[in-house]
Amino acid sequence: MEIVFDNLETSLWYLIFSLWWIYTPVLMFFLLVFFFQAYTKAKYFYSLKWVLLEIRVPSEGVKSPKAMENIFSALHAVLLPIKPFREKFLKGKVNDWYSLEIVGKSGEVKFYIRTLEATRNLVETQFYAQYPNCELIEVEDHVAALPAFSEGEYDVFGTEFILTKEDVYPIKTYLEFEELNPARKENVQRLDPLASITEALSRLNPGEYLGMQVLARPTGDAWVKKGQEVIDKLLGKEPKKPEGAFTGLAKRLAALLPGEAAPKEEKKEERRKDQTPGQYEVLKAVEASMSKLGYSSGVRFLYMAPKETFQRGHVASVNGAMKLFATNNLNGFKMNMKVTTLVAKQPFKKRKIRRKKIMILRNYKLRQFVASPGILNTEELATVYHFPDVGVRAPLMPRIEAKKGEPPAELPVG
Repeated sequence: MEIVFDNLETSLWYLIFSLWWIYTPVLMFFLLVFFFQAYTKAKYFYSLKWVLLEIRVPSEGVKSPKAMENIFSALHAVLLPIKPFREKFLKGKVNDWYSLEIVGKSGEVKFYIRTLEATRNLVETQFYAQYPNCELIEVEDHVAALPAFSEGEYDVFGTEFILTKEDVYPIKTYLEFEELNPARKENVQRLDPLASITEALSRLNPGEYLGMQVLARPTGDAWVKKGQEVIDKLLGKEPKKPEGAFTGLAKRLAALLPGEAAPKEEKKEERRKDQTPGQYEVLKAVEASMSKLGYSSGVRFLYMAPKETFQRGHVASVNGAMKLFATNNLNGFKMNMKVTTLVAKQPFKKRKIRRKKIMILRNYKLRQFVASPGILNTEELATVYHFPDVGVRAPLMPRIEAKKGEPPAELPVG
């Protein structure tokens, strides 16, 4: 029996319904793989045991952010290879990460680090090595006191900051915020980029909460290999085209024939001489950035307050502070509008904003890794998260006012 179709659309629908037994098992397989991975990742995530440590620094002589950079270099040691099938697929395992937090509540500013119990000893060892007089105290989780989102009582603003360019372009780091003291050349004046953030945190009224999470996961050197493509582009080199299998085989066979010499590759001169001073500085900065260890990172920001005391000015202060890390020719931070609790005029605007506020609050409480992470090296990470200089005005930031010492060896024991 011959089937006659009236038009092309009818014939396509006939093929779709008649061949369901071919493509349905394939679709079911991929759906099963997807949901199995989601299940194993969630199971692994909720099996982790975390500890939250409050970091208290001495009131005298806070060190340069270089000390914090040394800490991040040492904490990079938790990066271990993960077996793709046995550990990643079957168990949902991912690399460990840290949550570095700066929190302001009712005018009080505090610094925290959240880490796994298994890496607590490593974290404490490195902090005490760089800051011998600091204190790391295990505390109750401050996010537990945050109320659930309610449109009638509280308002929420939240966002995640992402990089404006490729990962290998560095942000403005703490070295560029330092200058020599004209009076005494051996002294360095530090213009702390965190001053704007700690100032905003110290001005919160009772009931207001403002927090920043710098989520950092050690990563390998894959980003460095991608960065080499950026360097080649800056040098004016043409990207290497992949050689086909047949072409490569033909070249190798030709080289084996008697009297045939292997074709010489033409060397093209680098266009460094044609670069402007600004382009050369960009190239130098990119190469320096790639020389340091990297972290897959993201910055999450949350501001929550009763509706009657909610101040948009605090949001603008933090957003302005993040602009301090930016330069036009290199990199910087910008809001990820996909997760920001702002929506342009469109249908169901209020519903979408409410859903975003609930989601950003949930992710903040769980310390869920950011949606679009970028790569920050140890120097950049230390710039974004470090202890502010004593000159920074944050009057309610807890500090250690007295040094702890060992008891005398001759002290009698009764």
